[in-house]
Amino acid sequence: QSDQIEIEMEGQWEKSSHGLQYQVENFMEIVPRTKEGILGYLSCGSVKGVGPKVAEAIYKEFGLNTLEIMEEHPQELLKVKGISQKKLKGIVESYGKNKVFRELMTFLAPYKVTPKKVNLILQRFRNESVEIVRHRPYQLCAVKGFGFLTVDAIGRQNCQALNDPMRISGCLSHLMESAMKEEGHLYLERPELIQRAYTMLNQDLPHQAVTETDIQRVLYRLVMQESIVVDGERVYVKKQYEEENQTASMIARRLLDQGEAYDIEKELAQAQTALAITLSERQKQAVRMVFQNQISIITGGPGTGKTTVLKVILYIHAIVCRSQVQLMAPTGRAARRMAESTGHEDASTMHMALGLLGDSADYEDAVEYLEAGFLNLDEVSMVDMHLGYEFFRRVKPASRILLVGDVDQLPSVGAGDVFRQLIGCGLIPVTVLDLVFRQGKTSNIHLNARKMLANRTDFGFGDDFQFVSCNSADETAAMVRQLYQEEVARNGLDHVQILTPYRVKTVNGANDLNRSLEDLINPPSPGKKELSAGGQIYREGDKVLQNKNTLMASNGDLGRITDFYTDEEGTAKTVIEFPDGRIVTYETEDLEMIEHANAITIHKSQGSECDIVIIPWVRAFYMMLKRNILYTG
Repeated sequence: QSDQIEIEMEGQWEKSSHGLQYQVENFMEIVPRTKEGILGYLSCGSVKGVGPKVAEAIYKEFGLNTLEIMEEHPQELLKVKGISQKKLKGIVESYGKNKVFRELMTFLAPYKVTPKKVNLILQRFRNESVEIVRHRPYQLCAVKGFGFLTVDAIGRQNCQALNDPMRISGCLSHLMESAMKEEGHLYLERPELIQRAYTMLNQDLPHQAVTETDIQRVLYRLVMQESIVVDGERVYVKKQYEEENQTASMIARRLLDQGEAYDIEKELAQAQTALAITLSERQKQAVRMVFQNQISIITGGPGTGKTTVLKVILYIHAIVCRSQVQLMAPTGRAARRMAESTGHEDASTMHMALGLLGDSADYEDAVEYLEAGFLNLDEVSMVDMHLGYEFFRRVKPASRILLVGDVDQLPSVGAGDVFRQLIGCGLIPVTVLDLVFRQGKTSNIHLNARKMLANRTDFGFGDDFQFVSCNSADETAAMVRQLYQEEVARNGLDHVQILTPYRVKTVNGANDLNRSLEDLINPPSPGKKELSAGGQIYREGDKVLQNKNTLMASNGDLGRITDFYTDEEGTAKTVIEFPDGRIVTYETEDLEMIEHANAITIHKSQGSECDIVIIPWVRAFYMMLKRNILYTG
């Protein structure tokens, strides 16, 4: 923008964890009616096709009346040398869009709607944007990024009909999406959905604005429009319904056509000798199962020998089947750990193997089929319904599948408890490994983990498992910071990790802990480069986490910032090195894919290991004080 343009804002000063902040409720862009102000506004790049020279020519023709001419009589601009009919069209569209953008931002500022979301409104509704926002706001429910609660606040404060079918439809969509994203459900029972909608739609109202009949009527319309599917009493979003049913059908076909079964007793003995491994009887049973079935499951806790069994399976497969092998896991860290432990260096994330790296729902780079004859999928408890569907639909009919994981760990973040359901269906061969080899039988970590699964709290404590009692959430956060500093100083940053159930909402969440640890663990100093972007400060040496899958880095990868520089074109670059030697360069706008990682959520930690783990466990986490969360940590 131009330094000639002024912004007048209305709002409130608020205290936050970042300090004193100004919460804008309304704003107005003011272009001074002076030559400098008008030229500054026109030539700053906000009006397409108007640079400094064209701006000078327009001002020379119209003077202080320039903005009025552009707004009310744009055809007059054709008098200006260098402005053709085609160029005029671009100027008018751009100026009009800016005017609409400003009007929308002014109207929506009290609802904390960002400029990015206003642009989404403009992309969808174009010339109707202002009319829709002011008089038909519930249509915003169809715009990506607009939650029902925000739209409903706009509608309520602008006297919209509270029984508007668009309002009810938006509420139902919001409830279904919340059930998927926050509760992990693929469907809701119809009576429960209607009750939730009835409560939300009539909340804080002096009278009943929406009846259950109104909701039933809109639900029926959504079924007729095929955006929702009702199967008995189960209500699904159509996409989830189709993915669940098609995945079940694909697995059923694989169970009906079991393919060739191999007798591998000789190879089993040979593998144990060659690998210097002695398998337990249960582990041998797991190996036999894999070569007798097209799809099978191995589940077991940490240290029960799942990786050892996989090594033997891969050894025998190379002798008996000799087809291509594909090892994959939901996260990059889990895939690399599997590659290191098995010696198969080509293990990859599921997203990389399947080509699911774009934001598009169509995944333009997705592979048609996985070529491998044997596919091992590790850490399957992390796989949600959508990712499971994308995997199974790309496996060739003759390929052999082994699913491996710990069913007692956290289910997937996304909707669908796939691994538990596959085990529980009783149709797929399953071997449970329950004898611990990696940790001694006296390990407090192992013993306490087993007690957690048995609903026991008589934990054993010692050097490997300690409990520190604190009197408050703030005291807990202070203790976590102190312990983390001490252990990092003693063992190094890569060997210590804070794991917390929550990302936000509390001083013991990952965000607040990271913010409070920044200057303690990696303080600023002369000569140390740093960059401020998106409200965050990044420094050389910072431990960071990748939160999105790309070609160069996977969701969940931990790395260290090693450099900042500006290239020949003036673009700021951030360099991050990952433990396997990968060096990835990010532009500033890409840093939204990166977050500080002195503290990460327990969900994000799945599939990885660390020498020293510190877990805050406080009453403020009451919604997340669950056995499987602590067990996973």
